[in-house]
Amino acid sequence: MGFFFVVYLREVNSVKNKWTVAAIPALLIHVSIGTVYCWSSFSESLAAEVGVPTATLGWAFSLAIFFLGMSAAFAGSFVKHNIHKASLISCICFTIGMIGTGVTAQFTHQLGSTLSLILIYLFYGAIMGVGLGIGYITPVKTLMLWFKDNKGLGTGISIMGFGLAKAIASPVMNYLQDAVGLATMFYILGAVYFVMMMIGHFLLEKPAG
Repeated sequence: MGFFFVVYLREVNSVKNKWTVAAIPALLIHVSIGTVYCWSSFSESLAAEVGVPTATLGWAFSLAIFFLGMSAAFAGSFVKHNIHKASLISCICFTIGMIGTGVTAQFTHQLGSTLSLILIYLFYGAIMGVGLGIGYITPVKTLMLWFKDNKGLGTGISIMGFGLAKAIASPVMNYLQDAVGLATMFYILGAVYFVMMMIGHFLLEKPAG
């Protein structure tokens, strides 16, 4: 009887861990970085602020997706052996990208259109893009380790985070732009996502062995 009780506790603990150290952190991180796909919610306002055509500014989004793919492709080995370092790097890069874009939007008239555009390419495109790529594969690799017997569920959790990001962030961005302005919107979201990703960073854990 005692043996079966111990086995039962181990099973309960295993299920609990899957959610508290893999699924929940993955959602926190992916709901944060998934807001990259809300580009259309503010791109026209940001282009008008910088004084460039929306299509020209749109290269920032293209660069973000490019660096997402490149960092995800080449950081796999690093992420596999350094889950915590990878999630921390993702958090820092993504936050710098958000805050840097906000600072550029706030001081664009002092910086001028050309320099502002370059800085947005740097912050939103390159730096945030690296955060996106590393932030995408880190939870996915962890989920695959925890959900070995149900990888479809693990993948679904990951995809759900990106879907939730778009559904939640788009109306929030629209509201914040009207309520506090474009630059402050980036500051607020950057702070919120930093907290969410740091919680995910501290919770994220590979299974023993």
